[in-house]
Amino acid sequence: MREGESVPMGFKPLLGADESTVDDKGRVLVGKKRRERLGPNFAIAFNTTGCLCAYPQWRWERIVSEMLNYDPMNLGRERFTRLILSTAEDELNFDAQGRVVIPSDLRKVGGIEGRVTLLGAGDRLEIWAKEEYEKFQQDEDDYRRERREKIERAYFAMTDRL
Repeated sequence: MREGESVPMGFKPLLGADESTVDDKGRVLVGKKRRERLGPNFAIAFNTTGCLCAYPQWRWERIVSEMLNYDPMNLGRERFTRLILSTAEDELNFDAQGRVVIPSDLRKVGGIEGRVTLLGAGDRLEIWAKEEYEKFQQDEDDYRRERREKIERAYFAMTDRL
């Protein structure tokens, strides 16, 4: 969230870590507390660090709104929205068993198959391929540095903070 931005009344952060499995249909089981905190409709996007992030609807709407408030002729905005929104899916929800289907294009870009690590990160739930999370933990600064720097450059160009 941007500095000074408030969270909605009654906000409860996504917390803790857990492991789950992606089944052959791309479904991941998420615990009840995290499901309740994500809400009935949420979005999943590929994050700058290389994991997928599930955002509650209120947070996703703020992220998209911030991006789209910049001039559409701003080349930084054009690059940033392409990098973030092209790897996102919204209006997702859980089935009766507490599973969400992660769309195949998101599973592919995030390397999501088999075992996954779910991390509560306040306003988002990070979904990591287990092996990728282990690599990330070994060297957070260099993990997928090229992708992160590309997104940062686009963001700074969009926000005129070069």
